[in-house]
Amino acid sequence: MSWKAIDALDDARDATASLLLPFDAGRWARLALIALFVGSVGSGGGTAGNAGNTGFTFPVDGGAPPTDFPIDSLPGLVTSSNVFTLVVALAAIAILLGIVWSIVGSVMQFVLVDAVVSKDVRIRKPFRERLGLGLRLFVFQIGLVLAVLLLLGVPLAAVIFGGINIGGSVFLLAIPLVFLALLVFLVLAIALQLTTDFVVPTMIAEDRQVIDSWRRVVPVFRSEFSEFGLYVVVRFVLGILAGIAIGVAVALLLLVVAIPFAIVGGGIALALAGAQVGVFSPVGVVLLGIVGLLFVLTAIAVSAFVQMPVVTFFRYYSLFLLGSTDDSLDLVSGFRTDDDSPAPEGATPA
Repeated sequence: MSWKAIDALDDARDATASLLLPFDAGRWARLALIALFVGSVGSGGGTAGNAGNTGFTFPVDGGAPPTDFPIDSLPGLVTSSNVFTLVVALAAIAILLGIVWSIVGSVMQFVLVDAVVSKDVRIRKPFRERLGLGLRLFVFQIGLVLAVLLLLGVPLAAVIFGGINIGGSVFLLAIPLVFLALLVFLVLAIALQLTTDFVVPTMIAEDRQVIDSWRRVVPVFRSEFSEFGLYVVVRFVLGILAGIAIGVAVALLLLVVAIPFAIVGGGIALALAGAQVGVFSPVGVVLLGIVGLLFVLTAIAVSAFVQMPVVTFFRYYSLFLLGSTDDSLDLVSGFRTDDDSPAPEGATPA
């Protein structure tokens, strides 16, 4: 018995190779930028955002402040009110940036499909054309997440604010509820994955909206339940393996990339010490901050380039499976030959 979900793996591999090879720096850079926002090899969300965690730490309560920092010259500036205001402002900025990032990522889902289907990797024009669909996808995904959080949050709020005493019997009752919550989150993750992998191409193929596209693909899921069930399992396992491989590769590359930044940073620190200027002085903070920012940007770029081939492969994988289960949704029909193998290099979809 031939499994379409397995056969699609070979098709996706060959199609990915035909898109990425021979190497073209501009094409790789554009695909890496798309992959940065599309993100995860293990889910529909983003993984590249973790590249921003550089591990920089600053002295807090337990650490002695730098001797050259004029703490006594800042009377009344560090108050509980100021700290609270700063925390709220930073939280608001973080939420706003997260929303903007998610919206761009939703639009990039469509840009990625356009790129792998046409093999003409562009960003600005398809981004403008798919902005409306991307916004609808973002609203749908946010609505789905909020609905799940509300479903789980109402009982929890009732326990916390309802004055229910969590005794032995209530605690035992909460144990299966925890497993139920985990199951709900698993279903949510699968729904979001299926949305980006199959609903997005359906929206493009038949010019439908999100809900209407879900109605369109649900019968396909039902008729090929074993194939899509196998896809979810294979996608999950390969996502974990790919995530580990990407993490190791990025870590090794960053160790190499960090060397010149460490040399430059050390040189700046020595120069500041020679000039009797403190590292935490305004000049030192600015100079070392620039070096740190450049390293963070480099780390993000490295992460995006490393994960890009895997993100491209997984997008082809879902497109080949969808097309093999429903001809009218086959966006990569031009990549197949009569024996269901990818078409020669340069072929474009019908």
